[in-house]
Amino acid sequence: MTLSLLALSVAALATAVWVGSIVFQSAIVAPSVFTALESSDASRFLRRLFPSFFRLGIVCGAIMTLGFGYLTVGSAYDAWLLALSGAMTVLAIVSLVLVPRINAARDAGEAGAASFEKLHRLSVLLTVLILLAGIVVLVHIARLGVAGLQA
Repeated sequence: MTLSLLALSVAALATAVWVGSIVFQSAIVAPSVFTALESSDASRFLRRLFPSFFRLGIVCGAIMTLGFGYLTVGSAYDAWLLALSGAMTVLAIVSLVLVPRINAARDAGEAGAASFEKLHRLSVLLTVLILLAGIVVLVHIARLGVAGLQA
């Protein structure tokens, strides 16, 4: 296995893990949490989950960026993948920074309701952008794959 193929494989795996975690969290965890747990337990659970969720994204994004960085420097592979993985990572960092602010707004009760809604919507938007970008990356890798390394 060449280093280029290894870099592509690792970047693809990191992308798939990240996209999969977003889909799992959105389609399985989020709908289940409020039906299975009391409101205070659900809140406590989500406060522990989200920092880990965003940290996983940051790690996956860093791995993607390193993999695509190697490919770009080593063989002029599509440089936009490097830029996109870097942007996805920055969005995950911003999302992680938002978590304490979202929690504080929620803790403020009625006084923080508007702030909570705004920050929560922003967090959801960032996650959707990351998901869509990740899907674009996976489709591109699947379409070009190893053939793209030989160009």
